[in-house]
Amino acid sequence: MDNRNEILLKIICEGGEHSVNTYRNEYRSLMALIKDRFYSDGFGECGGMGRCATCMVRVVTAQEISGMDRNESSTLSKQGIIDPCIRLSCQLFVDESLHDSTIIIFDNA
Repeated sequence: MDNRNEILLKIICEGGEHSVNTYRNEYRSLMALIKDRFYSDGFGECGGMGRCATCMVRVVTAQEISGMDRNESSTLSKQGIIDPCIRLSCQLFVDESLHDSTIIIFDNA
């Protein structure tokens, strides 16, 4: 793998902290990466449409990440979320903007 394309993330879920190495376009979204490596049931129930809020994460990063589309902002608003660091992982591309980020997965139980 070309190290210039490597994306390093820290994922915090279920009380554990995990280092993840990936690269641009390995996954279609952050939700797909999380489902593949950490979760199978109850996470991302709408399949990436930005409607169910079961893939909510807090993104701690020094870089600016892409803006929200209409579904994401509407879904978060319905949940009473106004914090710009809380995002739907299905709406986030795994790209250089997430490099060196910490992703905190909400417990949806």
